[in-house]
Amino acid sequence: MAFDAVTLQHLEDALSEAFPYHSGLNAFIIRCGMTAEQLHAARLRAEEQNAGTRFDRAPKRFVAQMVLEDLSAAGDVGDRVMAAMITGLVQLPLSGATDSAKDAIDSLRSKIKTDKEMKAEQHAERERAAAHAQRSAERVREAARAERAGERDTLRDRFVNLMQEPNAQNRGYLFETFLNDLFALEELDPKKSFKLTGEQIDGAFLWRGRTFLVEAKWTTTLAAGKEFGAFNYKIEGKTVDTRGLFVSVNGYSPEAIAGMNGKGALKFICIDGAHLMRALSSDEGLLPLLERLWRHADETGEAYLPASRL
Repeated sequence: MAFDAVTLQHLEDALSEAFPYHSGLNAFIIRCGMTAEQLHAARLRAEEQNAGTRFDRAPKRFVAQMVLEDLSAAGDVGDRVMAAMITGLVQLPLSGATDSAKDAIDSLRSKIKTDKEMKAEQHAERERAAAHAQRSAERVREAARAERAGERDTLRDRFVNLMQEPNAQNRGYLFETFLNDLFALEELDPKKSFKLTGEQIDGAFLWRGRTFLVEAKWTTTLAAGKEFGAFNYKIEGKTVDTRGLFVSVNGYSPEAIAGMNGKGALKFICIDGAHLMRALSSDEGLLPLLERLWRHADETGEAYLPASRL
């Protein structure tokens, strides 16, 4: 880092009068990192500057000026040499230094102290700003978590209230709307129920880069094999990457679940009301549950893993 003009002036004053003889100045400059060749070149320029003056030899101040000029032009390498000079000047006894040199060195000491204090304060300010930003970000995250938890609690209350809905047709419609809102909460880009030629799709969402069709059932009877076949037919009629999620609140016929094994590639998994309550009662939500169920399906070929076995 380049030194400011005040520091360079103090350094010039100290170099000019801290050493009684040129030989002492030369030795000090070389010990600080400047090569003998560089110093020689700076001295030649100092002598050119001295031409026509009353001095037989360029004064040490002329030499110090040329040395600092060369070091300032040398970038980081020159800055390191000047830093070594400052360190040496403030630490060495320098018994032959003039009062002006001692004043300059004291000024360098004060400047170093002030710079350190300023850097420390700047560092502390950055840390305070970073801590403030972190606290602000955490408050935003906490507010988002609280809002999300509130939305999930509202969805859970809606689901529980649906259990009291006496009209099956109305309950089915409200259930589809509930699922769409749940998928929206999970940021799954859901689509509400829609009709195609010859078939009804209860909903869809996007996950893992794939489209998942939804089959929603809330009946007093357990979902059976014929319903699996109809859903599978809907999936097979789409792209090869399309998958499905079968949701039967009151569960599935054991015979139907067993009958799915060995029936070709598994294109959908099954969840029930217990799975939904599990997702609605945890901050983790639905996605970890889907991950677990699909991994089970991938490993075993079983479309249905009861919540009690999770």
